[in-house]
Amino acid sequence: MKNFESSVRNVFQEAFQYFLNKSFDIRVGEYRRVVLMQVNIFLIISTLLIIKPIVNSLFLSSFGYSYLPTAFIIVSIFAVAISRLYSRLLSKFAFDKIMTRTLLISVITLFVFGLLLRLNILVQVVLLLFYVWVALFAVVSSSQFWVLANIIFNAREAKRVFGFIGAGAIAGGIFGGYLTSIMAPIIGSENLIFFSMLVLLPSIWITKKIWAERDSEQQLVQQQKVQEEHQPENPYQIIKKSRHLSLMAGIIGVSVVVAKLVDYQFSAIASTSILDPDRLTAFFGFWFSNFNLLSLFIQLFLTRRIVGVFGVGSSLLILPGAIFLGALSMLFFPILGAAIFIKLCDGSLKQSINKSATELLALPIPLEIKSKTKSYIDVTVDSVASGIGGLLLFFLVNGLQLSTNWISLMIIGLLALWIYFALQVRKEYLKSFKLKISKKISRKKAEKKAETTESVISNLQKQLESTKENQLLYIIQKTREIPRVEFYLRLKHLLSHPSSKVRAEVITNLKSYINHNLSGDMLLLVNDEDQEVRVKAFEYLIALAPGNRVKLIESYLEHEDDKIRESALLALAIETRGNQELQNWFSFGDRLQMRIQQMNKTEDINEKDKLHQHIIQVIGASSASGYFSYLQNAFHHEREEIVTKAIEAAGNTAHPQFISVLLNFLNQKTFLPTAQTALANYGSRAFSVFQKLIQEEKISAELVRKLPVVAQKINSQKSIDFLFFLLDYEDYMVHLESLKALNNLKQSFPHLFFDKKLVMSLIVEEIHLSQNSLVVLKSKFVNKVDTDSIPAEIMDARNSLIHLLERRLDGSLERIFRLLELRYPPEDILTVYKGIQSNKTDLRMNAIEFLDNVLEARLKKILIPVLETAILNSMAEPVFSLFAEKEPDEFGCYRLILEGVDVKLKLAVFYLLEQLADPKFLPLVQTYLNSENLKIRTFAQKANKAMIAD
Repeated sequence: MKNFESSVRNVFQEAFQYFLNKSFDIRVGEYRRVVLMQVNIFLIISTLLIIKPIVNSLFLSSFGYSYLPTAFIIVSIFAVAISRLYSRLLSKFAFDKIMTRTLLISVITLFVFGLLLRLNILVQVVLLLFYVWVALFAVVSSSQFWVLANIIFNAREAKRVFGFIGAGAIAGGIFGGYLTSIMAPIIGSENLIFFSMLVLLPSIWITKKIWAERDSEQQLVQQQKVQEEHQPENPYQIIKKSRHLSLMAGIIGVSVVVAKLVDYQFSAIASTSILDPDRLTAFFGFWFSNFNLLSLFIQLFLTRRIVGVFGVGSSLLILPGAIFLGALSMLFFPILGAAIFIKLCDGSLKQSINKSATELLALPIPLEIKSKTKSYIDVTVDSVASGIGGLLLFFLVNGLQLSTNWISLMIIGLLALWIYFALQVRKEYLKSFKLKISKKISRKKAEKKAETTESVISNLQKQLESTKENQLLYIIQKTREIPRVEFYLRLKHLLSHPSSKVRAEVITNLKSYINHNLSGDMLLLVNDEDQEVRVKAFEYLIALAPGNRVKLIESYLEHEDDKIRESALLALAIETRGNQELQNWFSFGDRLQMRIQQMNKTEDINEKDKLHQHIIQVIGASSASGYFSYLQNAFHHEREEIVTKAIEAAGNTAHPQFISVLLNFLNQKTFLPTAQTALANYGSRAFSVFQKLIQEEKISAELVRKLPVVAQKINSQKSIDFLFFLLDYEDYMVHLESLKALNNLKQSFPHLFFDKKLVMSLIVEEIHLSQNSLVVLKSKFVNKVDTDSIPAEIMDARNSLIHLLERRLDGSLERIFRLLELRYPPEDILTVYKGIQSNKTDLRMNAIEFLDNVLEARLKKILIPVLETAILNSMAEPVFSLFAEKEPDEFGCYRLILEGVDVKLKLAVFYLLEQLADPKFLPLVQTYLNSENLKIRTFAQKANKAMIAD
């Protein structure tokens, strides 16, 4: 009997896993985590939809709807404070402890509120606190859940499973609402609070089980990534800088205010129509569930078609249009039916059509910027808008004594602003999108195209017919974010595209279309001449091939063609990375070991090298830590090809133990580009290691000069922070390379934020350094010296210093203009710089005149004289009145140079002072006898010794 039950259970489990795989692309090693996550969000949202109708009905029955505006204001104040506190806690404490303790506190809080209300203790105070707490629970619990999801799922998994997990939230909303509507009249609203506590309680255990599902090291890496993303890096400044983001924030803000006004009308009319608290609770629970049910229907059957046909612009107008009809009906017929209708419009369309259209708006924005600004908009903008809604209601209801139906006039006025924002953001969206596709497009042309009425989906479909490889690759990557049936046929057609890069990208996209199995096409592509295409085809087959995939892949892993066999193993390494269960299923470790044994037995040198490179590539792709020693040995191989592959593989693992090794390869010209790319694969996590090594002086200046190129490859705000950190490093070349990298970052990732105040301070600092150089070069120390009376060794040291000063002045001007590119339009600054470099005087004059019209007043006041003096040589004598109180003597010239940050200039000064051996310069030298910089300290001590000896 037990065997029969076990067999039935296994059959059911296999059938359920097969259903999840075929319907939602849930894979081996993910079932347990996905199901647990869906149950978790189901319980959390069910709890919310049980207590929300309860607190709404009890609050309205006790206080009346006139107190809702005050409650909205209080909630917004607490929400902003809680969001800031939560962000700080997330950066300091382990996330699993924060979430489990938050859930435990929530369970205890529900019990306390239920007990106090049941015993009628301080009812009104308790109800107000309960109302605020429920609003905060809704924000924090949802935020915590999705942060947890980002920790336990990597990016590839998240794209596939988040939609399925999110269905649990809608199901929880439907279940909780209907349960409340049925149970409230039977057992009473207060008793339902204890039931909600029991619903939430299992979520604590489930959260702990979910956390235990992932490898501890992978959890740490993922959590660090989430913590970095939640660290405040001026999201307000990023939004303020971007018209696109500002309009998005405006739409969210206005929609929240309108929602509060609609919610007030709905609650007010419901509370005056239904006086019994239990019946009112049942009413709210019933309609909240209906709203979720209708939202689910619209999302499944209408959203894709509406957004696809009408595009983002028109789709954004549907929700305000529907609310407009509801507001008109409320204005003339202030009855319960009209209140239900306007709330129905808001509740059903907001999370379906409007939500999808709003998410599409963020499509052109890089993921990192999106994560920071979205969090800020969702929490802070939402909370502030809620407070504004409360203040408006307070003014309208308590101040002007308007009835609920007249609030519709305020709603209609806000809808006009909402529609204006929607029309404007549509233009910005299309302009940003098309400008990213082709950077050569003119601004006027982009604006003209942005005014067309084509839907976003139709536009993307047309762009998939492009003949330009780079543009086509970009569009393919963008359609991956919004996989739709409309793209399928065009993507399938591109499988025969001449470009191997296009074919490979298309295969990645087609994996999202699980209802259209292309295993037959992939079986042909495994014979493609390009390895990347073969690997992508095998990845597809491993994930989606029907039937026995193990046998299918095994047949290729043993294929007679070496190229096919190697591509199959590499694809297996990529697809099973981080999934030990899937690796065991395919016996990945055994197969890798067999390849190593095969290589060791091979006597042919060329064949051995090929196998060696292949094995290294597989280890890097799989990040199999048990074989990392194999990579360590490969670093010392005599053949450059092997070493190069080992460097690439180490970067692909992104494991911390390889950072120091890869840094050493930066000093070897042969491996420099490969090592820089490998280090860039670590992302922003590598910067803390770099900074520590620099601060501890464990890496040379020559090596530090190579790091800016690494930083410019990483699309992260941390890259900008690190490069600004390098601008404090005492090396001229490090400064220049860092500024070049900053310019490249701004051009490649225009959504990254540059602190304008910091950039301005750096420009001013660099201008002052140029001023000091000019003062020294124009002084009598340089121009009025009797060279015949000076010994040859002193004259050589002096001329070397002057020559170095002249070169540094040219370099300083380049640094100034590179900094200006971070503050002003790069095309304008580049035009000026090219003009200044011209050997034609009139062109230089025109360039400076143009710059004079671009710069702000305080900057042009100090920069233009420097340019005129350094470039046009028109101010030989007046230079001192502009840059210094008086012309410095020899001592003063040396002091000005030593106050700078250029190490080579300082060393040149100390070398000259050593040759002079004049005790009057001792005060200058003794300041640097204990310098942290070894070279400066050494040269200063030599100069000091020469002066004392004299």
